[in-house]
Amino acid sequence: MNYTKLGMRSLAIGLILAIAILPQTLGASPYSRRHLINSEEDELRIISQFYNYVDVITGVKLDNMLKLTQHFVQQLLDSIPPEDHGNTAAMLQDYIHKSEDLRHRPGSIEEKEKLLMELQQLIATIKSGLAKEEREDIILRRGLLGMFELLARLSIEERKFNDKFSKAATVLRVQMSEESLERRRDLFEILDAVQREQDIVVRERLFAQFKEMRYYNTIH
Repeated sequence: MNYTKLGMRSLAIGLILAIAILPQTLGASPYSRRHLINSEEDELRIISQFYNYVDVITGVKLDNMLKLTQHFVQQLLDSIPPEDHGNTAAMLQDYIHKSEDLRHRPGSIEEKEKLLMELQQLIATIKSGLAKEEREDIILRRGLLGMFELLARLSIEERKFNDKFSKAATVLRVQMSEESLERRRDLFEILDAVQREQDIVVRERLFAQFKEMRYYNTIH
């Protein structure tokens, strides 16, 4: 689902404000929480807002990751003297063009995820070519050491996303009545599992399940 920048900003601001008042919400008395969401219509509305917010923070994370990966690939390309450019340099340049194009138009989350996956394939291709002892590949051996720094920076972006996701999920839960939580038990069990999971592979699998549940828990 694509959103205009204005719409995305509005959704983000709404959830940020909700997160900002989270401590007061958690500490509220039962009487002051009498307006907890209870109807199925209201459940669908607020869960839709939550999914939209997750789209926003996912987009921000991917944009930042693309910026980091593009910078890394540009550094690799710049390390190769123009006279030594070959097939590897052409692949690096192609990735930079794709990243530049995607970052400056309203690309979908799926497109951005696909391009990040392409980087993994690109690095694997470069490594497989190192054995050929071509000059550009020999030069790139040193540049690939920068992968460790790139991975560290990507991990920071992932942690930022996880923190925002967990806070928003908590905001969502505290606004639900016991009846609503029971009706949406499967959704909240997945949310709890995503928040608890430390293994990134398992977490991604759980997050994929969370995305698959969108249709049945939101307004269409």
